[in-house]
Amino acid sequence: MTQPMNELVDDIMTTPALSVTLNHTVTQVLKMTKKYNVSGFPVVDGGNVPIGIVSSLDLMTEIAIGKLHLKLGELPLSIKVDKEIIALKTGTPIKEALLTIIRKRIGRVIITDEKNKLCGVVSRKDLIHHFINVNHI
Repeated sequence: MTQPMNELVDDIMTTPALSVTLNHTVTQVLKMTKKYNVSGFPVVDGGNVPIGIVSSLDLMTEIAIGKLHLKLGELPLSIKVDKEIIALKTGTPIKEALLTIIRKRIGRVIITDEKNKLCGVVSRKDLIHHFINVNHI
């Protein structure tokens, strides 16, 4: 049996990756977080290349501190997209994904192919499910 740390992100990433574009509104993204039970999304351009990331926590923080005021749900997503993309390539060991998430204190890492196209996402939840399955918990 392969050791869990030697397996690849390809084996555990969520695919197809749910993503959004800058054309989505805040309301649309919040509804998607509920519908798909996820806490964030890669933001992609028209070519499916990641250009940012947005989390429901980011959006809720904006709501809570009142920066967006009225008509929040109609505002474009571009107001709250984090442009720092933490991405790994397909074929990366799971251990590297785990260490990246821990070191960067992030909820997910984007997985791209050799052309930087979005392939999947590895989230904390994916890692937890993987380790539960591997350890037969």
